[in-house]
Amino acid sequence: MQSEVREPPVFRGDGTDKFSVHEWEDLVDTYLRKRGIPMSEHYHEILSRLMGKAKDIVRITLRSNTSLRPSENPRVIFDILKQHFSEVRFSSMPLADFYGTIPAVGENPVEYWVRLNKAVDVAEEALNRLGRQMDNPCQEAAMMFVKYCPDPTLSAIFRLRAPDKWTASEVQEHLDRYQTEQKEQLAVKSKRNVAVRNATAHTQSPIESEIAASGLPVVPSDNVNASTPSPPQSDDNCIKTLIGLLDRALFQNSQTEMRCPQPSQPPTRACKVCRSQEHSTLAHCRRQRLCLACFQPGHIKRNCANSQPSTGNQFAQLPQGTPTLK
Repeated sequence: MQSEVREPPVFRGDGTDKFSVHEWEDLVDTYLRKRGIPMSEHYHEILSRLMGKAKDIVRITLRSNTSLRPSENPRVIFDILKQHFSEVRFSSMPLADFYGTIPAVGENPVEYWVRLNKAVDVAEEALNRLGRQMDNPCQEAAMMFVKYCPDPTLSAIFRLRAPDKWTASEVQEHLDRYQTEQKEQLAVKSKRNVAVRNATAHTQSPIESEIAASGLPVVPSDNVNASTPSPPQSDDNCIKTLIGLLDRALFQNSQTEMRCPQPSQPPTRACKVCRSQEHSTLAHCRRQRLCLACFQPGHIKRNCANSQPSTGNQFAQLPQGTPTLK
């Protein structure tokens, strides 16, 4: 098993390291623990994993400060490295920095809880360097979270008791329950959105096919659903869209009819004998066997004595070019 333990990488401290100094510390601790290396050998083992700038700083610091005894307390090597290469800057007021850790805009409760615990770790490490320590770091983090919880629902629960009456385990329990409820709500919301999208698409598909056949642009149902978070609003938008499309169809049809010329029909001329619009003068004379010139029975036009019709006879045949009386 010891041969399968992966050795930690070398730490240089020149910006080319793959891991940060804190991550490298965890890798070295895991390696020393799994290999079962005695505490007396930790100093030389850790020092052998340093090169370049990091190794120079550790050696110079240990030589300048003879009170540090790395053979007895090898953790001082990690402290020296974190003091020079850590991305976290330690101030002279670590507790003030910790108590100033409040939720950021848009930060959820889980993210704030993680950031609080990191802040308390930094404060505890800074206090240790100053020869001080926190009495109960977990309790301090729990009190801060209860006081500044960014979620209204969780905040209402935490107000049931004083901040110092909540433990870190109780806060973690409520956060686990909060995450479970959030996942369930997201799953239900996702299923509801899919159902609404399918129902809207099924309802609009016959209408869209008819509109597409008429040559009008079809509005996709996905675009309507993307802007409608709830079914009632989706139905209203669908109805408004449908009414708009139908109005456009009626308008275009009316424009098309106006542009198409109507077929010209010959004007109907009334019968000169009876003034009826249902038949012509020729049909009337043929049916009643009348003269086409004087409209009298007993002879035909070529035998008619009135070859020149009188102007006083209102039923006489009018000369060509004379307007017809209406």
